[in-house]
Amino acid sequence: MPTTVELKAYADALPPIYRDILAAFPEIEPGRKAGYGLAFQTLAMHFANRRIPHGFGEVQEACRRLAEKGFFDIRNEIFAHPTDLGEQLISAISGRRAPAARLPDLPQPTW
Repeated sequence: MPTTVELKAYADALPPIYRDILAAFPEIEPGRKAGYGLAFQTLAMHFANRRIPHGFGEVQEACRRLAEKGFFDIRNEIFAHPTDLGEQLISAISGRRAPAARLPDLPQPTW
C-alpha cells in the first residue's frame, strides 16, 4: 500500500477528470459508506449540474480506467465502487474518509 505522502502526490498529479470523479463521491453522498458506489449517470449529472464539462462517455471511460488501476470495481456495467485503495485516494483528494458500513447482525428467526 502506498504511504500517505505517495498517495497525495499521486492525487495531485491526476488529470482533472479523475480528480473530479473522485472528489464527487463525498459531494454527491456525504453519508456514503466505504465501498458504496455511484452510477456513471449520477456522476455525469453531478458534473452537468455544476457545468463541469465531463460527459457521460468520458465519465464511463475514466471510471473504467480507474478500475483498471485498482481504484474502482465496476459492477453491473454502470456502478463505480471504490476499492480500499480508491477510498484512500478519495480521502487524499477530498480530505474526507468514508466510514465503514456497520450494521448490527440480523437476529436468527425463531420460527
